Amino acid sequence: MERNVHYHVMDFLRIFAALLVLLNHFATFAWSSASVAEGSDVAFGFLSAFAGLGAVGVEVFFVISGFVIAMSASGEGGASHALRFARMRATRILPALWLSALVSLAARALYGEDFSHLLMDFCRSVTLSPKGPYIDGVVWSLVVEAVFYVLVAASILSRFRLSLYDLAKIIGFSSSAYLLIVSGLHLLPPSSWSEEAILVLSRFPFKLLLLQHGVFFAAGMIFFLVKNDRDDHLKMGNHAWKAVLLLLFGSMSTVEIFISIERGYEYKLSAVIIWLICMYAMVAGIKYGEFVKHKLYRHNALVKYIGGISYPIYLNHYSFGMVMVWWLFSLGFPMPIVFVLSILLVLGLSMAVMWLEKRIQNAVRGRFPKPAAKRDRRGGLASPIGNQETPRLLGGEQWGRNR
Repeated sequence: MERNVHYHVMDFLRIFAALLVLLNHFATFAWSSASVAEGSDVAFGFLSAFAGLGAVGVEVFFVISGFVIAMSASGEGGASHALRFARMRATRILPALWLSALVSLAARALYGEDFSHLLMDFCRSVTLSPKGPYIDGVVWSLVVEAVFYVLVAASILSRFRLSLYDLAKIIGFSSSAYLLIVSGLHLLPPSSWSEEAILVLSRFPFKLLLLQHGVFFAAGMIFFLVKNDRDDHLKMGNHAWKAVLLLLFGSMSTVEIFISIERGYEYKLSAVIIWLICMYAMVAGIKYGEFVKHKLYRHNALVKYIGGISYPIYLNHYSFGMVMVWWLFSLGFPMPIVFVLSILLVLGLSMAVMWLEKRIQNAVRGRFPKPAAKRDRRGGLASPIGNQETPRLLGGEQWGRNR
């Protein structure tokens, strides 16, 4: 299987997930202040159905990340390849993060928050510190993603003595055990003890350890390995076991979604349905990738642009969007106008960030020689590690969740 394949379905899933997260957060923005609210204080009451459901977008991107990172990391191992992998991931993630963090810093400072506290939040964000709070609530998911990158880099550094398959099993089984414990606590009769235990297990360190979301990364990795086995008949021996693991980790992913949605059962069920539709679309889009690429040949650049702008939208919709909503309401604009203008402002800023991001990335890549492509075992050209067009992680949480 070629490791530099670009699947258009990833672009569509990324923008869909980004919009889910955006609508999820816009559904909680207040109209009278740059904060979250409930009830009559919510700026856009018509978005109430999205409150909570947008979190599914985070899980979708974790699965995409597991698949694509496994695809880009497969191949030769060793220190040089591990360093190249780390450099490519940093080049993907950091430029837009730094630019967007500056925007969030400026927006929140203009709103009137204490600048010294904001500056500390900014520094923690641009360094992906494991301890918050962050300048923007969505940064937590990038920190979780960075932990996943470190583990994959360790696998590459070991020359795959710790294989990607073994790493996926470690992440997936440990996360599954954690989710079984948490779901068991949810099934117990309500008590102060069980509620306190759930509260403790929901803290950010359990996210950093990939316990809460590890099944999503593992499912993506196993999906790639299953797909790779189907393309390479020499690897078909463990195919059945990998398919079983894919089913297991996929099932545990639905468990995590079900227990993490803090709304009624109809919302939990809706979130699971959205998740399953996205996973079906991902499987179908990869299976029929060449057919989709042929059909969208004339629109290839547009599709990639749509997928690429999802990351800046994710980074800029929360803090900046929240302040813009408050500012537009303070100017006396009616609610429909505020909604349209705030979306357009977020989109315009995201386009500008993406434009600058690409130039920074090109400048960084130009400083390093491009490795020569190697031949795979079937005689085809195999791309170097990290040369895959990697979908970026999206997600979202409120300010102070990790405070």
